[in-house]
Amino acid sequence: MAESILRDDIEYIVHCDKEGKIIGPISKIHAHSPGIRQAQTHYSTWSMIFHAESGKYGIQLKNPKKLDEFGAGKWDMGAAGHNCYIKDKNGYRPMDFKETLIKEVDEEIGLDIDVIDSVNEFVKKSKTKIKKPIAIIFEKFHYKTERNNEFVGLAFILTPTIKVEFKDEEVIDFKWLTPEELTKHLKKENNYCDPLPLVFEKAEKFRKKYLSM
Repeated sequence: MAESILRDDIEYIVHCDKEGKIIGPISKIHAHSPGIRQAQTHYSTWSMIFHAESGKYGIQLKNPKKLDEFGAGKWDMGAAGHNCYIKDKNGYRPMDFKETLIKEVDEEIGLDIDVIDSVNEFVKKSKTKIKKPIAIIFEKFHYKTERNNEFVGLAFILTPTIKVEFKDEEVIDFKWLTPEELTKHLKKENNYCDPLPLVFEKAEKFRKKYLSM
């Protein structure tokens, strides 16, 4: 199997088809190279984070020094990242969306989250006084544009705190905006990553359906 001969010095992400079926590992550098990025699909885990007490979403400002021609120095969703291959006692295996979400949220904004599998359980917990952030991966879909080709696991994160910590160097700022403020921000500014309007729209639909009662 390809997973058994991966190199330790290369970061591999999950190559898949447009339905999300895993094909195998592909190096992140190769996956993002011109032509390949648009033609071959890979996994990504995205999220929007919401602070219920203030009624605000959190968005991050990516480090302008980040090696990402489409995202460096721009405002983006709460936390996001690629599903990578990790090494365990049996060799290499792909990280699922839940594992990737936990990892990226911790590294980018310093929050320790509990990921809940059931919508009913998530809604039930959202009505209590939660002590730590809770999250649910509420949608999976194929995101394809002229620039990107990704199969996405999208999460909604509910947090009791607005304190964040930048553990790695990917994020340099973070701000909280009401849905109305974020809508105005997206209309007025153009310094944001392409997926942000779509992710915000999907998060709002989820919030209004399940958390506005």
